[in-house]
Amino acid sequence: MRNILNAAVLTVCFFAFSSQAAVLEFRLDQNRLWLTTKEEPLPQLLERFAAAGIDVQVDPSAQKMVTGSCRAADVEGVLDELLSPYDYLLDWRRETGPLGELNRLTGIRVFRKGHAESVQPLRNVRRIETSFDGKSRFMAREILVGFGAGSSIENLRAFLARTGGTVIEANQKLGIYRILLPEGTNVLDLIAQLGNDPGIAVAEPNYVYDTPKLLPAEGGKSTVPAQWNAPSGDNPIAVAVLDTGLAPDENLNRAVIGSFDATHPGTQLTTDSVGHGTLMARLAAGLVDPYATPIGEGVPVIAVKAFADDGYADSFTLMNAMTYAVQKSSGPISLSWGSEISSKFIEAAVQYANAQGHPVFAAVGNANTGKPMYPAAYPGVIGVAASNGDKLADYSNRGDFVGIVAPGSAGGSQGTSVATAYVAHVAALYMKNHPGATATETVAALKKAAGSTGFLTESVVKQLLAK
Repeated sequence: MRNILNAAVLTVCFFAFSSQAAVLEFRLDQNRLWLTTKEEPLPQLLERFAAAGIDVQVDPSAQKMVTGSCRAADVEGVLDELLSPYDYLLDWRRETGPLGELNRLTGIRVFRKGHAESVQPLRNVRRIETSFDGKSRFMAREILVGFGAGSSIENLRAFLARTGGTVIEANQKLGIYRILLPEGTNVLDLIAQLGNDPGIAVAEPNYVYDTPKLLPAEGGKSTVPAQWNAPSGDNPIAVAVLDTGLAPDENLNRAVIGSFDATHPGTQLTTDSVGHGTLMARLAAGLVDPYATPIGEGVPVIAVKAFADDGYADSFTLMNAMTYAVQKSSGPISLSWGSEISSKFIEAAVQYANAQGHPVFAAVGNANTGKPMYPAAYPGVIGVAASNGDKLADYSNRGDFVGIVAPGSAGGSQGTSVATAYVAHVAALYMKNHPGATATETVAALKKAAGSTGFLTESVVKQLLAK
């Protein structure tokens, strides 16, 4: 074990306090650590590392009180001292971000000697704040930042030093950093200050989004096709469903050709504690059909979990889900959720999808307010409202951001979520029947078929998809 209390590092690290109360501190810049802690249980201290995006796994019996302070110290040396007498393993990864490469500590495992198998994940507890006006919610202590043209990795490091921030992760495709700020930081005040910083292109809170609530379906005929044909072909046009996860069944397994858990990357997607995403996947695949057609034509699905088990999603996770969908899917992207809060980062994500040739469909909301819902109201996104028979459903939102109206009742539930996933299914079938059709051409064909009313009725869909 390396002792960091020697003369060479005594100026930056010490493990003693005066009688004055210490202000807790945490900041990590590559291999340099700023830390202040006093009589803090080890698991609680490690939660601070978990909040910085580090996968922390701890032996439940690893219990001790920690007191110490260091500034710009070698993180391995500090952990060697703090974690004694336990054994530990550290995982490092060199990551390429928008402004260059960073060495990041990505994993910490702490355990009794000889008991490496006893570790259990230390989950980071989600902390959500609400703006004073009550209009938005966002992740506490987090900020999303996009730097201006000509910026370098040194600009990022200067920003971190100025704000006391730690990089949690980055989305290279969209040029965005997710940064953890010190305890007590007023996120909204900081963002207001950064509006005058010429080096910062965009800065926003990491907004939080709710899983939309489905309404119980009213009476009517069965919405399960009498027969369903599984998708086939070497280059299938797949619908990417960004939602709450996936609880597959035998038929759905045959339709899902890829999956990704954006809430816990690296883990297999096999569950959906909310159930919303599974229904949307079934609709996108054609396993559930609002018109109960005799044969349900199967469409491949890429299932992407963007909403955590608590039912919430954040902007950065949604952006990661979007970039994954663009890379792995080949057809429409279905977004059966939305918010009245507009985000420049989420808008950039859907524009990225459009630029890569993906038509994007989004729900306009189940409250008849007439207020724009995002992402449905972003340019390039087709907002989908819900119909009930030959009329707009009473619950469906409406406005000039609505592009298509489709049946909103299927699978025992109703809502604009249902209508959105169904329209994505229809769009995928059109793209399959018209090889080489672009996103713009596909959307134009759906809108032309729907006519001036915008309704995708059963007869309109049959005519559109006639081979």
